[in-house]
Amino acid sequence: MRMSSIDPHALVATVAAAIVEHRGEAERERRLPVVLRDALRDARLFALQNPRELGGLECDLVTVLEVYEAVARLDGPVAWNVWNGNLGPAAALLDPATRAAIWTPERDTIIANSARPTGAAVAVDGGFALSGRWDIVSALDSSDWVAVFGLVMADGAPVMSPVGMPDIRAFFTPTPSITALDTWHVGAMRGTGSNTIVADGLFVADAFAVSPFAPSQIDRAVFRVPVFTSVSTGGAAVCLGMARASIDEIIAMAPSKATAVGRPLADVESAQATIASADAQVHAARLLLLDAAAGVVRAAEQSELIGEPLRGSLRAAMCHAARVSREVVTAMYELGSSSSLYVTCRLEQLFRDTHAAAQHGLLNPLQLQPAGRILLGQPAGVPIF
Repeated sequence: MRMSSIDPHALVATVAAAIVEHRGEAERERRLPVVLRDALRDARLFALQNPRELGGLECDLVTVLEVYEAVARLDGPVAWNVWNGNLGPAAALLDPATRAAIWTPERDTIIANSARPTGAAVAVDGGFALSGRWDIVSALDSSDWVAVFGLVMADGAPVMSPVGMPDIRAFFTPTPSITALDTWHVGAMRGTGSNTIVADGLFVADAFAVSPFAPSQIDRAVFRVPVFTSVSTGGAAVCLGMARASIDEIIAMAPSKATAVGRPLADVESAQATIASADAQVHAARLLLLDAAAGVVRAAEQSELIGEPLRGSLRAAMCHAARVSREVVTAMYELGSSSSLYVTCRLEQLFRDTHAAAQHGLLNPLQLQPAGRILLGQPAGVPIF
């Protein structure tokens, strides 16, 4: 199914020991430790879909999802940072000089981002004055640049684009130029460093403010996929990686885990059936997600339209992966009984983190509605899909 020559598991294996060593530190510090960020960068995990001419790996979407899943099996919050720091497909929206100012071959650029259009931008000489507040910006502390969405405004009202929609732009700015607020005090996914950023009249030059609907300026397969489709899918793979990790934990624990019936958990028939069911559920959800992504990749490889049916199938697979992940992690947590309560048991964090990750707006069951409309022969009904 994978179409890239990059082996995702070999890529992750180069940094696996560092992820395991520092995942507890990430949980305590509420951010990616600098030493781990640097190890991930050195392993090229922040260059997955960067253009080749800028030193990127230019991996297809299937390979990218396998990378996120493999990292999440080691640690979910670390995988969330890797997913959110990869914004390589957006390079194709920018002119060559602008993209070269952001992505460099010498050092893989980490770009934190927020697709919530909670900013307002007013045209000024040479660019825009950007103001707003963006919450839950994952990988912010690790980032070199930030890309945030905002509405272009004039006289207090949104400016309309030529196609009759509000003019929404993605604004790119170096991270030091924007103000970060320490707001990420949460009970789960602590290591993502998902703090808040604010801007008040921040100048962003014209070349660094681009519509997410802008045509791709790089005619290669990775960049024929709509940017939002490419970058929105990773959360589902992260959830599946954590679900698989919860099964791993129970399998490791079961031979010595005492039960009320006087037999080890591994010898209890109901536990055996539950573990087998969980394994099948995760495997099936993974295959569905990767198959939907492969459909998108094949269309891009053949320069075909990546229309709403393909994107609807992918969105449905994402929501299904999140639901299955929640169910599986909950079942494994229950099998762990009182052991799952202790912070020394990895199931405790996996339970918290998977439920939190599946709360992401893109994984909400309501996201199934556009996919359902498409199956019914109706338009998706959403502008970014």
